[in-house]
Amino acid sequence: MKIKDTFGDRAFTFFCYAVVILVAFICLYPLWLVLVYSVSDPDAVNAGKVWLWPVGVTWDAYKEVFSRDDLMKGYLNTITQTLFGTAVNMAMTIPAAYALSKTKLKGRGFFMGLIVFTMYFSGGLIPNFINLKNLRLLNTWWVFGLCGAVSSYNLIVARTFFVSGIPHELEEAAEIDGCSTAGTFFKIVLPLSKAMLGVIMLYYVVGHWNNFSTALYYTPQSTEYWPLQMVIRNMLRTLNQMIGTADEEALMYYTRIYDMIKYAVVVVAALPVLILYPFLQKYFNKGVMLGSVKG
Repeated sequence: MKIKDTFGDRAFTFFCYAVVILVAFICLYPLWLVLVYSVSDPDAVNAGKVWLWPVGVTWDAYKEVFSRDDLMKGYLNTITQTLFGTAVNMAMTIPAAYALSKTKLKGRGFFMGLIVFTMYFSGGLIPNFINLKNLRLLNTWWVFGLCGAVSSYNLIVARTFFVSGIPHELEEAAEIDGCSTAGTFFKIVLPLSKAMLGVIMLYYVVGHWNNFSTALYYTPQSTEYWPLQMVIRNMLRTLNQMIGTADEEALMYYTRIYDMIKYAVVVVAALPVLILYPFLQKYFNKGVMLGSVKG
């Protein structure tokens, strides 16, 4: 028998939907506005005529952005550095978190204390620079993977998941069946940890994709390693210089589309992550442990 909703139930449901829609609008509107600005007529944008839909659609900003060969090189560098850096991060974070989740590990509290300590105190930029210089990692590809290879926060999140999210009975059953520790980790634990692995990987991917400080501080002499963020920064600086030295006709052109180019590079830099996120979002709410323990 279906229970009829009361007026209060319907009002509360309407209120919840209204709040969700409002919050979604507040979060999505700035992203949409940047996209709209990047393809709208600069004069209409400056006159405040663009609010929701493009006005006087033009692709001049994107033509200017993609006409630069260094942008494509920066894209390739960013993709490669993101894949390489994330692989190193996951390979070092997840096994370490699993080891630290074992109560039989001697000195576990001491090691966790050291890891937590690094969340509040670090050596600083200059000691890191000197350390990488002594290791001969400056202006090399390896600095993008080994610098910041483990995030203390992500390691603690993964360790907490292994402690509270993986039933100890599963590991005991695997051990009784003759499975080694490594076999249990790869065959039992990791398949049941897809949600956590997806979240941790997303954190690392976004961090590497938006990272420009590593290239700025540790590869200043190797522009061929520059990621997309550094290329965009250099491109905007070049445009500023061109505006300052251009003739009257070029000055009018670059002054007109300068803001459009800034909006366009924001879209170019953020679009791949926005496309990737929906494919990983399912791991946030997926109940991978449902049904894993019987009886």
